[in-house]
Amino acid sequence: MSRSWSGDRDLVTVLRHLPRVPAGLDARVLFASAERHGLSGVVLDAWRAQGLPLPPDLARSLDTLSVARALDHDAHVALLKRIDVRFAAASLPAVALKGPLFAERFYPRPSTRATSDIDLLVRPGDLDRAATVLASLGFVGTDGAQESRQRREHHHLHFSHPDALPLELHFHGYSAFGRILPSEPLLSCRRDAHFAGLSTVGVLAPEDELVFLAVHAGAHRFLRLGWLYDLALLAHTMSETELREAAERARAWGFNRILSFAASLLVDVLGAPSERLAPLGEPGAVRRAVARRTVGEPHNPVLRSATRFLFTVTLCDDARAAARYAFRASGSHARRILSSER
Repeated sequence: MSRSWSGDRDLVTVLRHLPRVPAGLDARVLFASAERHGLSGVVLDAWRAQGLPLPPDLARSLDTLSVARALDHDAHVALLKRIDVRFAAASLPAVALKGPLFAERFYPRPSTRATSDIDLLVRPGDLDRAATVLASLGFVGTDGAQESRQRREHHHLHFSHPDALPLELHFHGYSAFGRILPSEPLLSCRRDAHFAGLSTVGVLAPEDELVFLAVHAGAHRFLRLGWLYDLALLAHTMSETELREAAERARAWGFNRILSFAASLLVDVLGAPSERLAPLGEPGAVRRAVARRTVGEPHNPVLRSATRFLFTVTLCDDARAAARYAFRASGSHARRILSSER
């Protein structure tokens, strides 16, 4: 197991055996780990399905969290419906990334998937109109200088709301590993979200969603096992043809190595069958070893930056992408130093 999850062995053990929960695990340690990784609801459902006892105080705490997450999930879906109505009126196609619509499709009890914000994807040319629509719903963007930097250097704009979750409005699918995951092909292949009562805001096609989730989780160095679990749930539902198509799209967009590395983690960490994920490829023995050694986030800030740099460069698809990432990373580092010296 990677040292990134060395303190979460019980949780990894449970995830490898779901829906069964192995005997002899310390409930307090397990659920503390599961909460950190956004998976306490998933583990709780499996735990109770086996009729396993819990300490009364822990049971009360987990039940309170479960109710809160159910209410949060319903509120999140309700807000997406409000956004969908406004986007439909403005003829604005969009995609809801991750979040409750992913949970509605892949989690037996959708509210067990933890969610901290809203992610919407629009075409770059629709960005300003989408921002205007969101403003009409009470969302507030960042100031001029910060917004300009986000448009220039990132893949989304940040919005806040006094009575709702933060919202990230993506104009690219993602920007990471020296490449941009473009929004146009993702939107052109989007699927309807009629199951959630939405007419204009859709969801990604499975092949695109697998690439997006791998890039997103990889950009965060797979910090949360919940992101890896999302990938496992999605990949489990995909046919061999869809997996091969996902690999082709990742290769065309320049994210082949991070997708294949994510697949290797599904095998090594969560116990997914390697032959099932073979269409997603292999990152290569040396790259895989380096990435596994640097996937964790050290507490020391210098080591954290150094290992992040090595991890990312290792999984860039080619030298040009690696150079592009290195240039941007060094520029960001220089700006942080200059700002701290003021």
